[in-house]
Formats: sequence, structure tokens, C-alpha cells
Amino acid sequence: MKPKNLYQLWLLFSLLLAGPCLTGSGSGKANAACSLLDTSRSAVFISYEGVAEGRTYSDVRLRLQNNSDCPIVVETDDHDPFVFQGKRNVSLHYLLHNGPRQTLKPAYGWGDSVFTLEVRAGESVWFLVPRLLVKKQFNLAVPFSFGWEGRNEVVAGAVGGVGHYVFFLVDEIPAQVRRRK
Repeated sequence: MKPKNLYQLWLLFSLLLAGPCLTGSGSGKANAACSLLDTSRSAVFISYEGVAEGRTYSDVRLRLQNNSDCPIVVETDDHDPFVFQGKRNVSLHYLLHNGPRQTLKPAYGWGDSVFTLEVRAGESVWFLVPRLLVKKQFNLAVPFSFGWEGRNEVVAGAVGGVGHYVFFLVDEIPAQVRRRK
């Protein structure tokens, strides 16, 4: 194709420069190249898995699922997750979401040591939430970043960065668990 005017020349040049970005070439997977593993679910979601086994039912067990073919990064208190009954358990950093006020705040003091954990495509991690938070009807928001963003950090409550959150609504927990004393 021979350009007939300056505009066509500019357009051709722009497409040539943007080509690698649009096709997803490079070291990481581009956003446009990520796809869902189960198209009936969101790319990242949290599900209720029951109450913590061997406990006095003071904690609710939740599962963060990466339903995309791209890795995600989350923040934890511990460097490595511990494996219990074949499941990766983490001290996941999550925020409390106040729906009417549309505010987010840390659920607890995250301490000085903050680690990141990559959750690969199709993988899950399990985490515990005190049932007291559930009884108070707090929704949860878990900050994360996509692996293709090229950063190994999560922008939880920071100003000026792009932040991603996956929300879990307390109404997804059975009523008998929420009411239990």
C-alpha cells in the first residue's frame, strides 16, 4: 500500500509502531491476550468455602481464585504460603468495604513486613477472615495486580496508581454462619 497523503503516511507509521503492543509480543502477556478460563465467572473472584476446620468457628474460610490465564499478584503477611490438606493458605491482605460510604480501610494492622505472592493462572489461595467481621456485615476487597502490568507490587489504597480489587459480599456467606454466636 502506497500512502497518498500525509495523513495516510502518519496512520501507517502509527500502526507499525503500535503493532507489537497490540499483538501482545514482549516478555509478559498483554492485557488483551489474557482470557477467562471459565467464561461464566469473573477473571478473579472470591468464594465462601466454610468455617475453619478444627477451630471454634471463629474464622470463615474464603478462597481467592485466579480465573484468567495470566498470573496475578497479591499481598500477604508471610513470604511463603503454608499448605494444609493440599491447599495453599495465606495471610492475605484485605480491606473492609463500607458499601453505603464507598470507603475502603485495612482490616487489621498489616505490620512492617509485607510480601507479595503470585497466583498463577487457574490457581487458588485460601485465607481466613474473623467471623466477627462477617457478623458486622463488612464486605471485603482484596487488592491485586495483574502479572502483565510488569510490577511485583500491589497498590492497596495508594494514591496515583491503578488499583484492582476483587470484592466479596458478606451476603454470600450462609445466614446461619453469619448469625452463629
